[in-house]
Amino acid sequence: METLLKELIEKQTVSSNVNANRDALLYCRKWLSRYKISSRLITLSGKPVLIWGAPIEDAELLFNTHIDVVPGSPAVFKPMMIKSRLYGRGSADTKSSVAIFLELSRKAFDSFKKKKIMFSIVSDEEVGGESTKQLIASLPKLKFAVFGEPTNLMVVNEAKGIMQVRIVADGVTAHGAQPWKGTNAIEILSKQIANFSMKHRQTKPTKDTTYNLSLISGGSTINQVPDRCEVWLDIRYSPSDNPSQIFKRIRQEFVGCTVELVKSESCIKTSKDNVFVNKLLHSLRQNKLPKKLKFDFGSSDARHCTKLGIPTIVFGPIGNNLHQEDEWVDIASIENCKKVYEDFIASLN
Repeated sequence: METLLKELIEKQTVSSNVNANRDALLYCRKWLSRYKISSRLITLSGKPVLIWGAPIEDAELLFNTHIDVVPGSPAVFKPMMIKSRLYGRGSADTKSSVAIFLELSRKAFDSFKKKKIMFSIVSDEEVGGESTKQLIASLPKLKFAVFGEPTNLMVVNEAKGIMQVRIVADGVTAHGAQPWKGTNAIEILSKQIANFSMKHRQTKPTKDTTYNLSLISGGSTINQVPDRCEVWLDIRYSPSDNPSQIFKRIRQEFVGCTVELVKSESCIKTSKDNVFVNKLLHSLRQNKLPKKLKFDFGSSDARHCTKLGIPTIVFGPIGNNLHQEDEWVDIASIENCKKVYEDFIASLN
């Protein structure tokens, strides 16, 4: 799988480059065809998606990962092996999972249709995963889903949800030489931002809901009192919190402002007692790996399953520095991950 993964890293599959992602998925399709594994390249939400295994109408279990990556310098698309780590863009997030899925199929494909397992590789996870959302909605019998992401060989069954809120303060414009004639929108909003930030600042890892004031803009020219100021709030909410109540509190804290909920994505929450979760944990134990459940601060396309009430988990190899210039994956963990999947599939009826 190391050679396969290196070839995948070299493909510059930035999410915005639809052609590069299609070419990479065609490469994966050709790889599968070498082993007489049929697959389909389809388009969902305007993005190419590769699927194989059980037909859409029969699939009860879904394995999903993505081939798209965030942008980076030319150097990150040149894979480099240092000791046990393979460096490169997408090495961990998530071309290692793509390689695992392909290699897993080479050995276990005959059982996929019988066990009603579908595999999918999407190309828009880094920009929202609309194709995964559409695919899941088209699977009438789906009972469980596994999303390939780097989790350090731990089973993620809970993760935070996402909310994006835009807050706008309106003022009154005037000439910059006569500020008393206007109402400065930046001043209105900056005071409330300061109060909000002091109240909700987090300085250490937490499962609680967090708030990040991520974008701010205001004014149009240097010699004018600004009549508008806008700030964006990136919220990662705990599975124990109610997003409606969170939004209500924000509206109460930004008095006199327009507060708009732009995006709300489900958290991930699957019971530790779920039969598929326990089968996967058993597979970890069979391979002498720690049997651990994990809470994740970030999110993934798995949230689209939770939104529809479909149990799901996230699982993958050991890696770090995602979206950074020194992103890496541990090569030995890729093989361990594949073995866990093999045992998991073998345990299914």
